[in-house]
Amino acid sequence: LHQRKLDLLKEQKKGYLQKMFPKNGAKVPELRFAGFADDWEEHKLGDYIIQYSEKTKQNNQYPVFTSSRNGLFFQKDYYKGNQIASEDNIGYNIVPRGYFTYRHMSDDLVFKFNINDLADYGIVSTLYPVFTTNEQLNSKYLQYQLNEGSEFRRFSLLQKQGGSRTYMYLNKLQNMILNIPKLEEQQKIGSFFKQLDDTIALHQRKLDLLKEQKKGFLQKMFV
Repeated sequence: LHQRKLDLLKEQKKGYLQKMFPKNGAKVPELRFAGFADDWEEHKLGDYIIQYSEKTKQNNQYPVFTSSRNGLFFQKDYYKGNQIASEDNIGYNIVPRGYFTYRHMSDDLVFKFNINDLADYGIVSTLYPVFTTNEQLNSKYLQYQLNEGSEFRRFSLLQKQGGSRTYMYLNKLQNMILNIPKLEEQQKIGSFFKQLDDTIALHQRKLDLLKEQKKGFLQKMFV
């Protein structure tokens, strides 16, 4: 039952993501919250994001992060107690709480933009740019638009220049043109998907617990 609920929530999220961001050059999405009617406007992303360039000055200054396609994790948690980063991590990029980081290269045109909600500060290798948004762009909204919207996928395809690897340096990302709504609508969209993700995570934890309970019972109820 929990598995079916989880699958249904994931399908619902997928459907909302397809309908709540403009597609194929449209100025508005298919589905909107009540009270919003203005066209979304094209903006250069570089007018809204701010690079953060602080680097560590001592070894293990802050916990090491792993920025993966499944989210942002403490590296020791992600690798089950191991830290695979260089023993000398002086010069690593610092990621303050609420700031973005992502791996700037991809072999399949997929990039994952993660926001630090784990600690006040963490560190990532220099392969992972760090940035934040100004007061005119909601960070949660931007995260969903970059990770799930069709505009970024088209943009990343344009960056592919021979070979199998695509590079998305921050200065390239800053040149991207996005259709962006007014701030209040951004906040509504960001909050809606954050709440949906929290519900999905809750069902996932319940499902994992049930699986562990079943595993324990199976071990104890058969000779």
